[in-house]
Amino acid sequence: MFRFFATLAVVVSLSHSTQAADPLDQALVENAKSVLDTFKQKKFTNVGVLKFLVRQGDGPARDDVGDLNLTLANKTEVALILANTDDGFGVIDRASDAVMRAKLLTANHKTEDGRKAFFGRKYELAWSRDKVEPGVFLTGVATFSADLSKFTVRFQWFDKTGKMEDLQGEVSVTTTPELLGQCGFSYVIAAARQKAILAGEAVTPEAQRRDALEKIVAPNTTEVDEPISLLTTSPIKWGVLYNGKPVKVSGNVVPEPKEDDRVEFTLTNPGPGTYGVVLLVNGESTLYQERSAPLVCRKWVLSPNTTVTVRGFQTGPDTLAPFRVLPPDEVPEDAVNYGEHAGTFRMVVFHGKSVEATEPGMLVKRTNDDSAVFAVASTRGTRTPGAKPQTLKALQADLRGRNDTSGSRGYVVKGSKTEKFETNAVDFVTSPELPVADVSLRYFTPKK
Repeated sequence: MFRFFATLAVVVSLSHSTQAADPLDQALVENAKSVLDTFKQKKFTNVGVLKFLVRQGDGPARDDVGDLNLTLANKTEVALILANTDDGFGVIDRASDAVMRAKLLTANHKTEDGRKAFFGRKYELAWSRDKVEPGVFLTGVATFSADLSKFTVRFQWFDKTGKMEDLQGEVSVTTTPELLGQCGFSYVIAAARQKAILAGEAVTPEAQRRDALEKIVAPNTTEVDEPISLLTTSPIKWGVLYNGKPVKVSGNVVPEPKEDDRVEFTLTNPGPGTYGVVLLVNGESTLYQERSAPLVCRKWVLSPNTTVTVRGFQTGPDTLAPFRVLPPDEVPEDAVNYGEHAGTFRMVVFHGKSVEATEPGMLVKRTNDDSAVFAVASTRGTRTPGAKPQTLKALQADLRGRNDTSGSRGYVVKGSKTEKFETNAVDFVTSPELPVADVSLRYFTPKK
């Protein structure tokens, strides 16, 4: 995966946003118990969750639309863990990751033989080092309606017979800008609305959601010469540099970096207004490698007439790990790529204000309930630094406790060396709550 961080004459926020429950997260939590009941009735003793496919309307179901493919699997895994009341029923730890680490190139849930290939080996459980023979795998297809207004997740499962079965019940929610952002869609709210926000006018989340969906721009599927216009209309100007030089942006695509390229980004606020920016690579923030919802991630805070150059993943208040480029994982043609590298750069911009932090190192304050847990836990799945919880209850407590913390083709990853890069911490309050801009650029498209 690719990670990076920067320090500056800019400051890093310790957001004080309270994350509202996401409708998709709520729906997954409500659906999880019936999924567990179904598998227990079928006498399965554990389940692994695999990467989901995503499509729009009647279009093809793809494994590479962006961060959403793997995020859906991680969210579903967390939902199952939080809903589980039976220590005897296991949830496999990040099944897609396990497939990639083991290089199971024949494993592919699109075909019967490919589904059988997931069996015959053992997988670690999410809350211990115990390894188990898999009982059943859960996956699915998520569909945006043709007009992007609705998002529906249909679940599927298969066991060692290799037969794919539909699971009764589906999850359907109104599309949010964040869902589209995870698929590479971009938007910048209208100039008139930006001026109103700068003037202090209140904007309801629903009004801002409508603004975003009205301005949404899909990733380009054909070659274009000019950069996506949103790079100009965004209040934060964003540049991508290889070896210190700006790269050409064609639509929403930038060239793939070569193995010896030095990758950097610039963020500039020409003013007026103060903005907090979450800058992500493959869904991972350049600040401390967070994979949470952008609203609750720490942000680069830019006051008027401020520029910051991001040269790597920020790993501490005054250190960063420069980016480096590695060749991508290869997968057979027409097979599902279970890796998490989405091949995208993403900039999410919030308007707000900052004040000096009173508690250095403090993270976002959140409510302590399962819906709020998803703002932090669900996009990353069950992984946390440090020792792995050894019981289901310990893992559930750990997930809930996160509310209180914080060829020539290539992809970008965190380098092994660190450099000095100082940052100052401030509290940043978003106003309004939703982003004023969300722009994605694709730098790597898997060959299939």
